[in-house]
Amino acid sequence: MSAADRLADAGAWPETAAALADAGDPAVLPDLVAAYDQPVEAGRAGLLAAMDALGAGGEAHRLARSGDAAERRVAARLMHLLPDRTHLDALVPLAEDPDPAVADAARRALRGQPRTPAWHVAVERLAAQGDPELRAAARGWQDESG
Repeated sequence: MSAADRLADAGAWPETAAALADAGDPAVLPDLVAAYDQPVEAGRAGLLAAMDALGAGGEAHRLARSGDAAERRVAARLMHLLPDRTHLDALVPLAEDPDPAVADAARRALRGQPRTPAWHVAVERLAAQGDPELRAAARGWQDESG
């Protein structure tokens, strides 16, 4: 049974996510993200814990360099769900990705990252270049920061 099949029952997410984390295969991270993004009323904390236990941060950085847009989108989504100051260098290029779904996911993730000095520098750079939508988004993030 695939990880996606095992995650089909939202009521069993805590147990299923824990079992997937215990199995230790980061290849299930896209399935965990897909489950998390389902419009169901169920606790998602177990899914996040499993992603973290499977090394989602490092895997997201690897996926961010993929030639496959779907993998880059998963990378951005993982970095959105598990914010960390180390994601910045991987997210900035994704915010300018030619694939609109990747760029959108990366921009959402960037907005939610820790507002460190490096974050402010990166957002300042994005606000001064790139496409008009990205410039507007970056300026909005700056306004949120005060």
